[in-house]
Amino acid sequence: MEKQQKIDNWVQLTKYVHYIETLIEKKMKQSYNLSLKEFYVLYEIYKAKGKKYKINDLIKIVDLSQSAMSRLIVRIEKPEKALVVRQECVEDQRAMYIYLTEDGLKITEAALNTYEKLIKKVDFSNIRKLSQIDEQED
Repeated sequence: MEKQQKIDNWVQLTKYVHYIETLIEKKMKQSYNLSLKEFYVLYEIYKAKGKKYKINDLIKIVDLSQSAMSRLIVRIEKPEKALVVRQECVEDQRAMYIYLTEDGLKITEAALNTYEKLIKKVDFSNIRKLSQIDEQED
């Protein structure tokens, strides 16, 4: 595969992934008033043992800055429909845990079902084809 074709494939792959993310984000916003990053944060907490996560560990997993994570948490812990709650870590007072509330658990499970339905529509064969790496040296 020549160099230009590899670059074209890469550009096409990134456009395809961006298109899919945009569709998912739009559906999450319409159905649950969640951004994709908010959904990913809720999902990581949902997967965690005890449905809790240390905020600093979550920052690394979701790839957000400290300030971006703080703003995101403020949005999803609003009193009118709190999806998460913060609590000081007993073992380490410097650390904070973030937990899913009952509403957070319900929203996350519903959003997961929606996410799965959307992902089922993705043609992964296109992604595999576009992402194949030519092992021959140029």
